[in-house]
Order: sequence, then C-alpha cells, then structure tokens
Amino acid sequence: MTIARDCIWIMITDMPQARALEEYLGREAGDRLLTGPGLPDGVSIGIVVADDAHRGALKAARLREADSFQSIFLTESPDAGVTADFVLPADADFHTLKSVVDAAQEFRDQIAALRSDVAGRQSAVGTIINGQFVLRTLDEARNLSTMLALACPNSDMVAVGLQELLINAVEHGNLEIDAALKQDLLLRGMWREEVERRLADPQYTDRRVIVSFRRGERMIALTIQDDGAGFDYKALEAEGPPARGYRGRGITLARTLSFSSVTYLGAGNMVEAIILIGPEARNAVVT
Repeated sequence: MTIARDCIWIMITDMPQARALEEYLGREAGDRLLTGPGLPDGVSIGIVVADDAHRGALKAARLREADSFQSIFLTESPDAGVTADFVLPADADFHTLKSVVDAAQEFRDQIAALRSDVAGRQSAVGTIINGQFVLRTLDEARNLSTMLALACPNSDMVAVGLQELLINAVEHGNLEIDAALKQDLLLRGMWREEVERRLADPQYTDRRVIVSFRRGERMIALTIQDDGAGFDYKALEAEGPPARGYRGRGITLARTLSFSSVTYLGAGNMVEAIILIGPEARNAVVT
C-alpha cells in the first residue's frame, strides 16, 4: 500500500479562528489537509492540531506519525498533562495559530532538507579523526552538522541532533534568545527576523561557536562551546517543559535519536555529545 504524503490534521471545535486556519491551510496544503474524525487508510500525519474536545486525535496521530511529527494542542487547562510540541490557549487567535503551524512546518522542512543533504552528499575530507570548527550563523550550523555527521554512524540521525545542539548554541547562547523570548517570537511569527537582526547587531557579531570533534576506537566525542553566559541547566531539567507555548524538543531529539549521551558542562555554555562505536554501541543505554 502506498502511504499518503504527510498530512496536516485539524481537529478543533468550530469557531471563526478554526475556520480561518482551515481556509489558510486548504490553500497551502491542498489535499494534504484533513479535517474530519478518523483517518483514511495509508495516511501519515506530519502535523496535528487538536483541542480539549478532540485530544484523542493526538494519540491517533502519533500512531500514524510521519518523520519529524509535530503536535499542537489548544486547551483550557495547560497542566492537563498532555504531551505536545506547542500548547496554546483554547481561544488562541488565527494569527497565533497560523504562526505556530508555520513554525511546525518550517521545523519539518529543515529536518527533511538536512536528511536529504546527508543522503546525497559525500564527505570531501575523508575520515575525520580530530578537528576544531568555528561557526556563527544558523546556515553555518546546518552545513557543519551535515559534514560532521558523514563521519559518524547513523549519519542522518546524528545530523538532526547535532544541528539542534548547534542552533541552540547560536540562538540561546550567543544571541541570548531565551526560551520565553523564542516562544513569543514563534507565536508572533517573528523568530527568524529576530535571529537575523541579532546576527547583524554589533553586540553579538563577534560571538562564535567552537566545535571540537574527536574520534577514538570506541567513541566519537563532540564538544560545543558558545560565547554566551550559559544557563542553569540543572534547574531547567528539573522544571520540565513550560505549561503553555513552545516546548522545543531539540535536546530530547539529540538524546533519543542521535547520541549515546548529551551532557552540559560548566556554566552551561558547553555541551558534550558522545557517540559510542564498536561493541560498546550495542550495549549502550541512552541517557
């Protein structure tokens, strides 16, 4: 059976902003937009938007999730314990809904482009044993992710996690866009504009991210250090995801898909990612 293209499934209570979102996505997604209960056979879901009255759609969508699946949940009770990438107020307006769906689709497009680049590219530098690399922008982060991933097993998975760590170093570390600000920028559809503005700001233009790559017989170690002030990573991990807004999955992706371990060091502006190779990889427990 041929699996349908990644679909966007909207299951939210009928209201003006919901109808406006369906109209917008109908123009953008065409026959990839699903709005009724139940899922046709063979369909895969890339993005789901559900509310309190249709929370079962979140679980149903995960059973059919496509690559880089994204979920958006509208709720009156943000502490309801529902797992989603974005959690919004039940009465979120059309502009907010549109901005969040666009952000979810942009994330999926970036992951797809990254994996396609890895699949179609061959390393021009041979086997990397040791190396140090410097970057400043998001584009440089994506390019370096592709290049270094080619020197690792499971290259496409490593590329995804490494890109997330590098982007975190640029935006959260060097550009000082914290989680609350990023959430606000995403909800207003202004995240990329603010990143580019700060990259051109003299306050941040001299800041760099330094990436060290070391390959041994049993493991590959990647160390990423930015010029930011760092953050209290222990407190952040203890708090868990925010009740509302964007619940970014960057570190989770890196830990579950890409690396044997991801460990923040010092003030929080340095992170070490480990990939076990050889016999150790088969017995590894992801942490």
